[in-house]
Amino acid sequence: MFLDKSDVLHFIDLLGVYSFYYGVKIWAYDILSNHFHLILECENPQRFIHALRISYSRYYLTVHNTIGSVGRNGYSAGLLNSKEKTIEKIIYVLRNSVKHQVYPHSFVDPYNSAKYYFLTNHEDSMMTLKPVGPKCKLSHSEKIIPEHYLLDAHGNIYPRSFLKISSIENVFGTYDNFMRLITYPLQKESDKQQKNKDILNNGDEPNFAKVTDLQLSELILKQIRPKQFSSLSDIEIVSIAILCKKKYPVSVRQLSRVFGIPESTLRLRMQQGWQTRSATQRGGESEVLRKGGKPGVLQREGKRAGKPGLPRKKIY
Repeated sequence: MFLDKSDVLHFIDLLGVYSFYYGVKIWAYDILSNHFHLILECENPQRFIHALRISYSRYYLTVHNTIGSVGRNGYSAGLLNSKEKTIEKIIYVLRNSVKHQVYPHSFVDPYNSAKYYFLTNHEDSMMTLKPVGPKCKLSHSEKIIPEHYLLDAHGNIYPRSFLKISSIENVFGTYDNFMRLITYPLQKESDKQQKNKDILNNGDEPNFAKVTDLQLSELILKQIRPKQFSSLSDIEIVSIAILCKKKYPVSVRQLSRVFGIPESTLRLRMQQGWQTRSATQRGGESEVLRKGGKPGVLQREGKRAGKPGLPRKKIY
């Protein structure tokens, strides 16, 4: 769903602009390579989510010169109707990249809103910001960025311009309480981690990614250009996955997320040695990292979260 950091930064810009036009208050977000989580306050999220996804899809198809859908239809939504549930889901969202072992802490995740709260207790690069000014259009869009927003040195919207900072700070009360809760897993998350360890018979500590999904995606894109992920055949994907596994400190799970293939399917195909078969059957088509190849039919998709919901206040 997101192939490089520019995709994610543009999506955050869209969050800021569309939340303003649709009257949605964004409390928190965390964006990974194949899905995202939001805490929103609104009467009905459907129009906002629909417009957000349509705009991002147009950007994605244009920038990456591809066709088809971006991500799968549907999303899950739940009403947060108590303080306890609200805190639980905020922590879930802000710890999501930690849960998936992409980053060791929410604060070092560049696509996580955690670092923008309680700024009186830690530093932020306010000196690099500048006001948007009048009639400034969002790139790859006809929408005008609200004049009171701030832009960073790279021209992206500063997230505190649209985040509902006070709501999060009121819920957690103090910086110390906030940091404690997003640093250490809740009992439910701990129980799940322990269950997974028991299943795998592995008592080791979490092994966080040395190369993130987005970094891996960018490395692959540099190698296969002018081809795109959507034009790779199944055989090409497996061949590239095998080469990446040998060359970089990445896992099959990461590769499955980047290519949008179930981990079990990719693992089985890699074990079967598709790269040898492809060279024999297609005259070296698997050498896509060096020679390129014929367009395939596999379409990379985002993670499906479920069917649309109809909450009245906050969703995640």
